Amino acid sequence: MRLGCWKLFAAGAAALLLMVTAPSVQAQGTVTGRITVAGTNEPLSDSRVMLVGTGIATVSGADGRYTLQNVPTGAVQVRVIRVGYQELKRPVTVEAGETATLDFSMKQAIVQLSEIVTTATGQQRRVELGNAVSTLGNVSQKVQETPINNLADLMVAKAPGVVVLPGAMTGAAPVIRIRGIGSLATAGSGISNDPIYVIDGVRMNTATFGFGFSGTNSSLLNDLDPNDIADVEIVKGPSAATLYGTDAANGVIVITTKRGRAGPTRWTWFGEQGTVDDRNKYPASYASWGHNGSGKLQRCVLVSESQGSCALDSLTSFNVLL
Repeated sequence: MRLGCWKLFAAGAAALLLMVTAPSVQAQGTVTGRITVAGTNEPLSDSRVMLVGTGIATVSGADGRYTLQNVPTGAVQVRVIRVGYQELKRPVTVEAGETATLDFSMKQAIVQLSEIVTTATGQQRRVELGNAVSTLGNVSQKVQETPINNLADLMVAKAPGVVVLPGAMTGAAPVIRIRGIGSLATAGSGISNDPIYVIDGVRMNTATFGFGFSGTNSSLLNDLDPNDIADVEIVKGPSAATLYGTDAANGVIVITTKRGRAGPTRWTWFGEQGTVDDRNKYPASYASWGHNGSGKLQRCVLVSESQGSCALDSLTSFNVLL
């Protein structure tokens, strides 16, 4: 009698369990669809498809199709991720026992690669460098958008720790200091605070030259056309000497010029016109003339006038700079 009661109880419990679970099993659906590449409509395989908030997930096949099974009914969110493509998330409504269709069109994502810096030992990633390096960015765009006439104009206020004082006169050499002054030595001592310049792997001679009467020292840096420069890298501090030698203790300015590109032939032309007015005032020079005791014409200088050997009788005014 007792065994019969237990059998009756077990049968009732099983029936109750079936009554509870049957609706929950039926209250599920399926989501299927196709994943393609935006623009080309090509199938995108190996895309990860997930049901947000659950552990239900799958991967798209070679034809780009996917199927999510046992999806709860109601409004759900489906998320798709793929390396090299932008993540997508879209809602869909699932009916019990039905199959909902949801397609995705994935757009490619632009991935920023590690910056490459050209040093004396070759190209390296920026994160691998032991030196502080600054770059000027898109030099071509800066030249087109701002009035830049020389390298000094290109570098003014473009990199931290770099002070640029353009020449005050036409053709004058600019003064460039990286991280301040490294030596108190004066001009003519053979010790300089100037950085060295490397153009396409070759060190540039930056010695200044000029004429005594003009007072302006010109520099070969002004011969560089900003339109021919592709990139400028500034290696700062004494650590630059480990790459370029002891002369680079004040820093290095690495200039890379433009190169030809593969493709059809292209011609560009640039013209510029203007005038240069000299606003300086050059005082006139004078020469004194006179005759000596024999009546011969000669230049009378102060010494001969004081000795009485030349009698001043005329002056000549001239200016070779006008």
